[in-house]
Formats: sequence, C-alpha cells, structure tokens
Amino acid sequence: MKKLVIVGAGGLGKEVARYIKDINQIHPTYQLIGFVDSDPEKKGIEYFGVPVLGDFDDLSSLSEPDEKLYGFCAVAKPSVKRRLALQMKEYHIEPINIIHPMAYISPEVQIGEGVLISPYCVLTTNITIGNYVHINPQCGIGHDTSIGDYSTLYWNVNVSGNVIIEEQVEIGSKAFIKQGLTIQKDSVIGAGAVVIHSVESGVTAVGVPARKISS
Repeated sequence: MKKLVIVGAGGLGKEVARYIKDINQIHPTYQLIGFVDSDPEKKGIEYFGVPVLGDFDDLSSLSEPDEKLYGFCAVAKPSVKRRLALQMKEYHIEPINIIHPMAYISPEVQIGEGVLISPYCVLTTNITIGNYVHINPQCGIGHDTSIGDYSTLYWNVNVSGNVIIEEQVEIGSKAFIKQGLTIQKDSVIGAGAVVIHSVESGVTAVGVPARKISS
C-alpha cells in the first residue's frame, strides 16, 4: 500500500478521500494517512477517521527516509493548486492521479500527473489532460480536446470536440463549450455559460451566450 496524504482539508479533500475508499474497494492501493492543511484550526480534526496532520513541515516523521510519500492536491483554485504542487515537489511528495472507477476514459486519452477524474465523467478519444487538472463529476470531454495544466472543470461541464483549454482555466458547473474553440489561459467561464466564441487570456465570461464581463 502506498502512503498517501491529501493536500487540502476542504470540501474537495473530503470528496477525494471518499474516492480513494472507492478505489481501494476494487484494488487496494493507498494507505490514506492524513490531510495536509495550513489552517491551524483544522489540525487534529478527523474526516472519515483520517486526521488533519497540519502543514507540510509536520510530515517529516510520517515516513522512513527511503520510503516514498504520495500526495494528491485537492484544492480547486488554479493559482493555489499551482503553488501547492510546487510545495509538494519541494517536500518530495510524489503526485498521484485519482481516477474514479465509475469514469469512462478511452485508451487514447493522455493524462498528466496530479489529475482528478471524478465519477460519471466521459472522456472520448484523442484527448490530452495536463498536470494537476481537476475534472469534477458528470463532465463530458469530446474528441481531440486538450486541457492545460492546473485547470479545473466543475460539475457537469460539457466540452465539445477540438477544443483547446489552456493553463489555469476555471469552468463553472453546467457550462457548455462549443466545438473548435480556444479558452486561453487564466480565464474563467461562469456556471451555466454557453460559450460559442473563443475566450481571450485572463477574461471572465458568463451568460447565454457567454460574454466578457471582466479581464
């Protein structure tokens, strides 16, 4: 069993802990030893019987010098996710993917490291998923689409084929992305938006059809 910590003891961290239990029921893989969180008020709290251990500095006694410690970054905000991923690297925590057994992923999908693919997601064919991408439940990703590092798709997002989603993009629940578009880096797509035109870098777009409201 691989010793594993979840970085982030918020709502997503709890969901990931549940997914790990589901994975272990089919293929016993991970020994979840705790959550890592910098909030001192959370230290010692338990979720599913698993404690919040504290910050990264509190991990030194949890594994032998030659023993690998694995981790998953369970924070959705792309900029924070990126910072925590760098901290994981500094503390020699090996990132893993959490891929729920109830997701459908074709063999032609390429997946980076630190990736979350949640229950009831469908990833069709010739798709590229970057590092530390989070795909929440019930998302559909069409053929020949790419999703850049640190991006997050919330619940029930539908992405058509031949779409390029660049780095650090957030896409709100129930948004729809038309085929062939590019969503440039650091942009935000609001919940329920219907995106029929490409979106520039750093833009927030909302509505039906989606329109820019800030940059």
